[in-house]
Amino acid sequence: FASPRKVLVEVSTRVYIKNKSSTRYLSRKNMKSLSIAKLQTLNVLVYPEIISLFDIYTCHIRPLLNSQAIELEQSNTCLKLTCFIKEEEKWFLLNNFELFHLIKSPDADFSVLRQKVAVQYISKDQFDFDISFYELIDLIAKYNKKIDITLIYTQLNEALDQEINQKLFGKNIFAITTFCRLINISEQTYYKRPSEGVL
Repeated sequence: FASPRKVLVEVSTRVYIKNKSSTRYLSRKNMKSLSIAKLQTLNVLVYPEIISLFDIYTCHIRPLLNSQAIELEQSNTCLKLTCFIKEEEKWFLLNNFELFHLIKSPDADFSVLRQKVAVQYISKDQFDFDISFYELIDLIAKYNKKIDITLIYTQLNEALDQEINQKLFGKNIFAITTFCRLINISEQTYYKRPSEGVL
């Protein structure tokens, strides 16, 4: 696990998502460091606008990862700036999907719980779908050989409406060609890959 102070410095100077409009998330304003143990005491929920993306990770990626990959993703949770929208007593998570699993885990090791996470609070009008979408895309690209990319494309295509597609890609639809480009595979590879049809 990296030093939380180092992470706070790094994320304040680095654009870690691909859309320039989302660089406002990297401001130092409303940024602090919280332990995973502290986050476990809060009412952390997944933001409704991104539940479909979170479900893709939880249902179609995470179950297919081995223990080493899960450990890697858990160690990476402290290397990401995690954004929340706070409403009364609710903390809505916008990214860092594996962190949510750690927060909700009753079996997390104490050495993990004591680790610090760089968090930032934003308002509803600052919410940008990009931050969650591109984090998921990075995970799909990383593990594309282990997961059912045909099924995941179908799930993503259902999650992205015309308005979101216009915002992300300037198009009305989420084409297979776009999906393949984002996860760095050829269309030929996509069509050759068998689909397990896991729901």
